[in-house]
Amino acid sequence: MRLALPRNGGHRTIVAVVVALGLTACGSVDPLLESGAARGAATTSAESEPVERPAAAVTPVADTLLGWITTTDPLSIDPVAVDALATPELTGELAPIGGLLGPIAQIQQSAPITVTDRVDEGSESTVTLRTGRGTAVTLRLAAEGGRLAGIQALPDTPDVATFADVDAALLALGARTSFTVSRVDAGSCTTVHDLNSGETLPLASVAKLYVLGAVARAVDAGTLTWDEPLTVTDARKSAPSGRLQLAPEGTVVTVREAADAMIAISDNTATDLLIDRVGRAAVEAEVAATGSSDVAALTPFLTTREFFLLGWGRPDGRAQWRDASTAERRQILAGIADRTIDSNPVDPATADLDYVGIATRPATADGIGWYASGSDLCAALASLSVGPQNDVVRQILAQNPGGQFDPTRWTYAGYKNGNAPGEVAGAWLLTDTAGQDWVISTQLASDTPIGPLDNAYAFELVTRSSAFL
Repeated sequence: MRLALPRNGGHRTIVAVVVALGLTACGSVDPLLESGAARGAATTSAESEPVERPAAAVTPVADTLLGWITTTDPLSIDPVAVDALATPELTGELAPIGGLLGPIAQIQQSAPITVTDRVDEGSESTVTLRTGRGTAVTLRLAAEGGRLAGIQALPDTPDVATFADVDAALLALGARTSFTVSRVDAGSCTTVHDLNSGETLPLASVAKLYVLGAVARAVDAGTLTWDEPLTVTDARKSAPSGRLQLAPEGTVVTVREAADAMIAISDNTATDLLIDRVGRAAVEAEVAATGSSDVAALTPFLTTREFFLLGWGRPDGRAQWRDASTAERRQILAGIADRTIDSNPVDPATADLDYVGIATRPATADGIGWYASGSDLCAALASLSVGPQNDVVRQILAQNPGGQFDPTRWTYAGYKNGNAPGEVAGAWLLTDTAGQDWVISTQLASDTPIGPLDNAYAFELVTRSSAFL
């Protein structure tokens, strides 16, 4: 998810960027952290001729940036100084996530960050970082005229040759983890690899698969059409990720456009438009229809707006929600039906949501969110693959493949990921050249945040496992 920082009296706060983790939309996470350069490149600017530069010209720029990345007090960072460090070209490329503050904040979400190695050569610096969860990351920086001209950060994933190798690397992150690989035949799953596939863990935005299923079922039943218009209202806007939360009141999108946005960029407002249209009961019925082993874990099925208000609203609803029965939780949701979210606050300090908390205070311990097991995720994707409107559903899921898959082995890749503080989940529906469907899924849960770099590391490992099938 990419979010521009709101302005407040000419000043910006790094806090506004950290909301980027909330129900993120990134394909296989990709926390941006890469501007202008292809993966593996070290600089954002392509130069046809080598340019003579003073030795280690990058050093003072790298020193400054690394000081911000490794600080234990991110709120002490001066946004004006951050703006001044980047070249105008780099600032423009990073504008969708708030300029250079964006990647700085995203890296810091995997704190504490330590520098384990560094090589400065002329205008380029290659730095090895280690996240608080032990993930090694290569950070490449490029300087031009005493300013930062390029930045790229990618996790260094180990070579994996077996499912057991992936298990070990995932478990080393120190989170509650599942990793499930299944063969899918006629909508049914047969597990071929199982790491905690029966454990109920958070889904974050992967829960949107159930919304997609309910919408497809309604279209198939003739009570809804893909072309039906839906209207965005300020009263029903959710928090990022997505774009519709910034759309003017009265903006109209079709059901298909909303479904596309819900899956491809995990648009939260689009998701809530669809839930409102088909009804909460229809989504809960879809959970049951997929054969979920723990329907109660997704009942009542939250809208994304409710998720944010309960977990990080001012006031939040954690204590009330934690020990409530299903009936009591429905009453709680009725009580917040009229509460709204300012999706683009002028001042995060007085916003409807605690945006610092969205990055730092997981809601899992309080039972706020959506929960299922790895086996249930396979069942959900298997149901979608053969269920109502499956031709359209597969098109929607394939917009973002969530990684790179060998085209000589795989003819189709559908995907949905989710990311909230302390929650990472991803599910892939793959079809091989023989027409066989497979589902790969992973979930990580922790009472402390899981940063984008650790998320990217986990997803890279999991997608590599497709080579073992």
